[in-house]
Amino acid sequence: MTLEFDIRRSVILSQYLKCWGMPETRKIMSKGETHVELYSFPGEDSDQVSRFATVGLSSNKFSNSTTCDSELLLVLPHDVAHEQREEISHYLFDISSYLIDTLGRNVKAEDILPEMSVVPEGWPKAILFDEPRGEPENLTSFLIGEQHVNLHWVVPIFGVEYSLIKSEGIEAFDQAIDNIDLSLLDTGRDSCV
Repeated sequence: MTLEFDIRRSVILSQYLKCWGMPETRKIMSKGETHVELYSFPGEDSDQVSRFATVGLSSNKFSNSTTCDSELLLVLPHDVAHEQREEISHYLFDISSYLIDTLGRNVKAEDILPEMSVVPEGWPKAILFDEPRGEPENLTSFLIGEQHVNLHWVVPIFGVEYSLIKSEGIEAFDQAIDNIDLSLLDTGRDSCV
């Protein structure tokens, strides 16, 4: 660990703590040059969701030496988070590795990825990255020194939803979700298409 990583952790984690309280767990992934920490926040009783958020993904570099400017957030119902905690950790670490080692570029809100090979059982396999909807504004981005870091909400989506977004745009997906009143937090949901 370097001083820079410690400062990054302090800045980002302090914002998480202000919004979500104390984390329940911390997992660490180190793979080659990639180092990411994953914190789980159980949420308040009134919240009924758990959050999993990375710290340190933004300290990693792509093969072209540019720095990743993303951290990831996954929001799930309490029961799913409790039952699949280990699978969720592997899932987010796999996404982190994929971004750094395979995709090799920064993601932005409304980016989509085709089906991932390893996902928790019963979950949609494609991914939508979005702004952290429903979260406080101060969690949208962090300034760490001169680096502007964005928090991206990881939304598991179905392959047909991926195709809809690819062909008709995010607005068509949002409208389809609204029309059948589905929660994007529910990984056991039906497809909106």
